[in-house]
Amino acid sequence: MADSYCVVIPHYRHHEPLIHMLKTLTDFELDILVIDDASGAEIIGQLETETAKHERVSLIQRVENGGKGAAMMTGLREAHERGYSHVISLDADGQHDPNDVPELLQRSQAHPDSLFTGYPIFGDDIPASRLYGRMLTNYLVQFVTSSRMVRDAMCGFRAYPLARVLPLCDAIGYRTRMEFDVEILVRACWAGLDVRAMETAVTYPQDGQSHFNLVADNVRLVAMHVLLILGGLIRLPRTLWRRFSRGMAIDGQT
Repeated sequence: MADSYCVVIPHYRHHEPLIHMLKTLTDFELDILVIDDASGAEIIGQLETETAKHERVSLIQRVENGGKGAAMMTGLREAHERGYSHVISLDADGQHDPNDVPELLQRSQAHPDSLFTGYPIFGDDIPASRLYGRMLTNYLVQFVTSSRMVRDAMCGFRAYPLARVLPLCDAIGYRTRMEFDVEILVRACWAGLDVRAMETAVTYPQDGQSHFNLVADNVRLVAMHVLLILGGLIRLPRTLWRRFSRGMAIDGQT
């Protein structure tokens, strides 16, 4: 069966940049699933009006707000139920360039078993706190995975092979908010998925609205990192043995 792709966009009260983004995405002839995470009746009304203008855009509404991770898992499962083999994801807040989707699609089609994640190229508009927090997260992820394959663990611009990624969602548990992007990537590495990076421009619009809660989300991220560090230490002997065995196999072929 040929691989089939759709776009999944988790959404929470970013309808204006999302509507603008849809105008570009619909040119790529991909079905698009917008997963609204209980944004409220007024915003839903506007989204229903706008998405109805596009034949290949479906609006899926969550009853309760569960966070970005919950919306993404809803989208991944819905895509699977609809028969898609892969999902391309990007955020609704306008930070990701939708014009990069065709290149990501092409790379994923060339390596369908790989998980592709964006490697952000930032401009001067990125807040320093975000940049340094990102650097710390990436360092910790490289530590718990014993790998430098993950160049950025927080970018939501990705291509997911559903057959390999959906089983990992069951281990996420209650960590369904901003932690999702990081944890699903770590678990993909632990599961032996080939993780590849693609450079992509990421912008922080001056009038952009962030739903990142400085206190609550940082507490969640710290708790997640503690769990992942413990998990990484438990898996360390197996990881080192797998690398040693792979190196022995390569030497034996030369």
